[in-house]
Amino acid sequence: MEGKLNIARYSPRCTVLGPGRRAVLWVQGCRAGCPGCITPETAVLPGGEFWTIEDLVNLFLSFENIEGITLSGGEPMLQADGLLLFAEEIRKRTSLSFMMFTGYTIEELLLHGSEAQKSLLKKMDILVDGPYIQERHADLIWRGSDNQRVLFIGDRYSEWKARMNERGVGIEVEFEHDTVHWMGIPPKGFRRQLEENIRKL
Repeated sequence: MEGKLNIARYSPRCTVLGPGRRAVLWVQGCRAGCPGCITPETAVLPGGEFWTIEDLVNLFLSFENIEGITLSGGEPMLQADGLLLFAEEIRKRTSLSFMMFTGYTIEELLLHGSEAQKSLLKKMDILVDGPYIQERHADLIWRGSDNQRVLFIGDRYSEWKARMNERGVGIEVEFEHDTVHWMGIPPKGFRRQLEENIRKL
């Protein structure tokens, strides 16, 4: 299995970035430059760490008691070729679901996207599309601003459709060696306040 992906980080367990308990893969690199981005460190290039797709597949297959994988970043669609191979190999061996966050709209991808980007869309069960717009920040499930949409591709999670106007954000914290990571869609100003509090320690 050839190919590599530039990875910012991953988590073997998350319950705030999609339905159920999921593993999350954050890719490195984004061109959008959205003001107020909640993970600006994943946008910077050069950065991240290169993994072979085979090693990533084996890693994610080793995670226990998950029902799916969420792709985030960074911008996943900038590495659509590699993520397509990753998703295809996972799907050959499991029934895990896939969810993805992208700053592109699905219309942009269908009209102007590469063949790999269009094929990757077809592997998704849920797509959260559209750029983050700071002035439209909202505490909606799985979205940072109210222009973003949660699109259900297929019927796997149809029972979730009625919940998409619910309010409330979810944050989880993960400790890795001497580093603290947080996951989820935070309330406005969360990162700035968190960093200020850490500096006071």
